[in-house]
Amino acid sequence: MITGYLVNINKSIKDYALYILKIWLPYLILVIGYAVLSLYLPVRDGIKAFDIPTILDVLFIKSIGPYWFLHAMIVCGIIYYFAFHISYKLDITAKYSTFASLLIIVSLTPPFLSIKTAIYYFIGVGIRQYYKDFSRIYKRSLWPLIPFGLLITNTCFHDWGTISVLVCVISFLSFSSYFFSFLKDRTKLAIEYIGRNTFPIYIFHPIFTMLSKFILPIFIFDSTGVLHSIFTILISIVGSIYIGKILDWSHLSILLGRKKILR
Repeated sequence: MITGYLVNINKSIKDYALYILKIWLPYLILVIGYAVLSLYLPVRDGIKAFDIPTILDVLFIKSIGPYWFLHAMIVCGIIYYFAFHISYKLDITAKYSTFASLLIIVSLTPPFLSIKTAIYYFIGVGIRQYYKDFSRIYKRSLWPLIPFGLLITNTCFHDWGTISVLVCVISFLSFSSYFFSFLKDRTKLAIEYIGRNTFPIYIFHPIFTMLSKFILPIFIFDSTGVLHSIFTILISIVGSIYIGKILDWSHLSILLGRKKILR
């Protein structure tokens, strides 16, 4: 939803194509890398054979691992730009309706695009086009922590196709902004730094989540799995940022379509 809101389509075709390319390059490299690792490491949706048909399938059709999100960004982004530039004579509602129609049509060819996930991108676009200010959709408050907690602790509410996930998003934005207002000095700077660098954390964290499965026996004393999850999150954040530092230092960030990965 936030991604749909942040995407700027007021660009020339050349500039927007460059934006898509900057998503496609890391997607290409990371999906292939994830596919290779999945042959040897324990992952849920790995591949069984490394051949051209399989690689083309995971790159262009269904994707694998956490990188389905980049795939959805590319597909939704292209449709978004086309729908809102198809004619300057159409008003916003007509363009938004065209965007919705195209998303539905494309989603009818599964697994190329899931309407359950595309709907959140669609909502984000609507917020940008009609309301402009993202902060208007939530209010800073501690109370939304209650419905958030109830929803995430019951697996029956974890279906992306239900309103519960959207309620979770709005609730999280509300109570997290409430807590953020109390942060001071170094803690606030650290949180802001992580927030600015969610891109490297997102693309590199699977390395650490896969490796963390090998140290699971160390946490056998914790039947809840919470301690292992916290440890995995911490090493994923720190490790991903340091990979970004190394790539920036070695100027290899250009392989991912960026002069620098860290901001």
